[in-house]
Amino acid sequence: GRHVMEVACRDLVAWRKRGIAVRMAVNLSVFELQDPDIVLRIARTLQHHRVDGSWLEIEVTESAAMSDPEANVATLEQLEMMPDLAVVCAPADLIPETLAALGEKQVKAALVLGSDLSQSRYGDRLALNLAIRAAVKPSGIRVMGPEGMGLLVPGEKINASYAHQNIKKGSVAYVGQSGILGTAMIDWANGQGIGFSNFLTLGGGIDIDLASAVDHLAADPYTHSLLIQVDNIGNAHQFVSAIRAAARNKLVLILKSNLSFWGKDSRTLLPPGVNHIDKVYDPVLKRCGAVRVESTDELFDALETLTTMKPLRGERLAVISNGMGANAMAVQRLRAKYGKLARPTDETTAALIEMSGCSGIESNPIDLNADATPERYAKAVELLSKDANVDAVLVLHAPTQMAPSAATAEAVVAAAKKTRRNVLTSWMGRDTAIAARNLCNAAKVPTYITPEKAVDAFMHMVQHRQNQTMLKETPTTVALQQDSHKLKQASTLVEHAMNNGRDYLRHEEVRTLLGLYDIECSDVHYTDSIDGVVAFADQQDERAVAVKALHKDNLYPFSYDHKVGQRWQDLALNLHSEAEIRHAVGQLSERIDQRFNANERRGYSVQPMKRGFQSLQICTGITRDPVFGPMVFFGAGGFDSDIRTDRQLMLPPLNTSLAKTLIKGSRVYQFLKDNSYRFDQDIEQLCRLLVELSEIAIDLPEIRTLEINPLLINKTGFLAIDACVGLGQPVGTAITPYPTHLEQTATLKSGRSVVLRPIRGEDEPNHLEMFNRLSPESIRLRYFYSRGVPNHDELANWTQIDYDREMAFIVSAPRLDGSPGNETLGVVRATTDADNIAAEFAVVMLDELQGEGLGSLLMQKMIDYCRDRGTLRLMGTTMTSNMGMQRLAKKLGFDNSYNHEEEAIEMILKLNEPTEEWQHTRLQH
Repeated sequence: GRHVMEVACRDLVAWRKRGIAVRMAVNLSVFELQDPDIVLRIARTLQHHRVDGSWLEIEVTESAAMSDPEANVATLEQLEMMPDLAVVCAPADLIPETLAALGEKQVKAALVLGSDLSQSRYGDRLALNLAIRAAVKPSGIRVMGPEGMGLLVPGEKINASYAHQNIKKGSVAYVGQSGILGTAMIDWANGQGIGFSNFLTLGGGIDIDLASAVDHLAADPYTHSLLIQVDNIGNAHQFVSAIRAAARNKLVLILKSNLSFWGKDSRTLLPPGVNHIDKVYDPVLKRCGAVRVESTDELFDALETLTTMKPLRGERLAVISNGMGANAMAVQRLRAKYGKLARPTDETTAALIEMSGCSGIESNPIDLNADATPERYAKAVELLSKDANVDAVLVLHAPTQMAPSAATAEAVVAAAKKTRRNVLTSWMGRDTAIAARNLCNAAKVPTYITPEKAVDAFMHMVQHRQNQTMLKETPTTVALQQDSHKLKQASTLVEHAMNNGRDYLRHEEVRTLLGLYDIECSDVHYTDSIDGVVAFADQQDERAVAVKALHKDNLYPFSYDHKVGQRWQDLALNLHSEAEIRHAVGQLSERIDQRFNANERRGYSVQPMKRGFQSLQICTGITRDPVFGPMVFFGAGGFDSDIRTDRQLMLPPLNTSLAKTLIKGSRVYQFLKDNSYRFDQDIEQLCRLLVELSEIAIDLPEIRTLEINPLLINKTGFLAIDACVGLGQPVGTAITPYPTHLEQTATLKSGRSVVLRPIRGEDEPNHLEMFNRLSPESIRLRYFYSRGVPNHDELANWTQIDYDREMAFIVSAPRLDGSPGNETLGVVRATTDADNIAAEFAVVMLDELQGEGLGSLLMQKMIDYCRDRGTLRLMGTTMTSNMGMQRLAKKLGFDNSYNHEEEAIEMILKLNEPTEEWQHTRLQH
């Protein structure tokens, strides 16, 4: 109440300044219960506030509610027309009934501003949230909040918030979960002259959550980039899907705080086998194509970057300064972030020496000397921005008598405006540097307080570029085992264990499971006695053996710490003679007899020691994050717990390019690069192994953890020496995997057998081949204009799709000329809006296959798919001259109509009837 009242009083003063007569009537009953003195204090202040030589008049009246606390102002009944948006400022106890009343009045949306939910009669936030959901369900009114700051859309002149300032119009959208951080961002942005297309904080997000907001902003044509602040993630599947969709076309930066709530064991917030939450969020956001910032300070700098920097043409940075100290700080930061320092050409270096007279200039970074003038700075920027080996220029400046900050800034700004490459600046100091920063801000030249901050900003753009490259890299085809019989065997194996009350697989069961997925394991013999161990060792041609005592504590993955588990403790290696075996195994037996009863012991596993293997040991497998579900991990292996520091994670499903990215993040990659004589084959086999592990995570959602450690490498490949599996309740992957169940075979009218299936990234080469075989007329009818050959980015967007939001079915068949591989004959594509109201389709096929029934086959497949997933409408647009498409649509039940504005034929097919009021509303629009 106090904050809202103070804001209202400031508005009154502003109105009076504009010559608007003000008479303030204060209904004391609104504030009487919370703070009865606040109104009188504000009234006395305003009575003595002189504006333009006049006194501000205030009239304080007492309402009937003062004498009758039960009386309420009937605001809803007084409204002649129901608004689209209602802003609710009410005590927590009144929120559900207020929202229910708004819904009955057919208000479309409500914004619930901050309210002290902890003091409500519902007892806790969860109970109140459930009450709000129940209140809005009958009417379908959409709710943002509670406890958010609100919503600002400057382009529409909307400010439905309690922000203390308005915002300028811009092209960056901000969406966060913290209202307080949002107000701080507004204050900072206004001070920097930075604007927004949208600005909102979601608070509790019980209805309109982060994913919904991101979906809306990603489709907003006035939003070019997104800045997202997130404390917690509710539905990981929706969050990942929304961020992936937004990051395809827009730069997305995310501030993720690592909150650990009191009373919670921090280990419960981490996946098993992982020692820090950053190891989860960094790869997840990278997999989504977003860039993570690590602090609010970095978030502010990121906003500066988003509003001023141009798209990067490369990743090589040139650094210039009037002293080596600043250069050294920038280069050190660049190397720490694994950035690339540009190498200017000899011609550019010679020109810089001639221009500056500094014979010490040899390479990047470039020291222009302490006597560098503004003109020298400008010329250096000009030379470097024309160099083919330089992608961006960082200008560092410390004020000197020869080069005042403001004068130098003017010269650098003028030079920066003449190039398409990015020029970043850092004006060190404060007193005279402020004017230089203001000049850069006004000219939209990115500027940062320190060299390190400037480098961080540059690396944000580099990381975004790298993420996009990684996501669009064309994967190579891996012929995985798609044997339904083996998959059924694996499922039965897991089901049998869980039905018997076990949350783990026995050692021999793990080997069976890995074998079903073509992961080779070392030979192992199981026995219950020392005599059995000796008998097996006698058959090994004098090779040494390793013996492991099996018990309940070493059947689970990630048991490294002897205080927690005993996985590595009860192991005897390099046993040769019978005497050695009996002595070592006898000691093992005594140790486990002291700690475990008969029901907890599992006997012994014996296997021959492997000779001729390289010293490299690898640890890989599957773990499960509490938020994002199954994740594949990879890193160095061995007995020591510090292997966790090298453990790299990635969300499945994986393809070969993603698997290679995962491997490159580990020190294993550099070891192989330095030591392997068959490096390419090793990496290829590792990629295949990781893709197989990804398939296990998808096929068997009951697997909570799977650890292969060590995985050894030799001349012929990889060998799993030891492995464990932990089980739990089934959890699906955060990213929808390839929908194998949608594959089907069909026969064309000519009798040719084809496969109709969803598209995948590996289809890119065949997709380009099909496009090149289309006639110019087919291209014009499909795309409404004559277009050139699609580039790699376009093809990647067409083939590497998010199956949650888009579907493309292709018809594939063996080549008629007998050459290896298949060819793509046609494709149908449909993109669905985030609420699954309508999907828009497009279809194209090879010209020579017209009349084969291919169009009907593709369209019927898409109709069935969209109907099954609950989509309400399937729509498409075609040219008036495309009579074949119009006839096909009519045959399949579409309603065709002429759109005069677009001068095209619209085709609409009703698939399902709406069941919610909001769905009816969406269809009307």
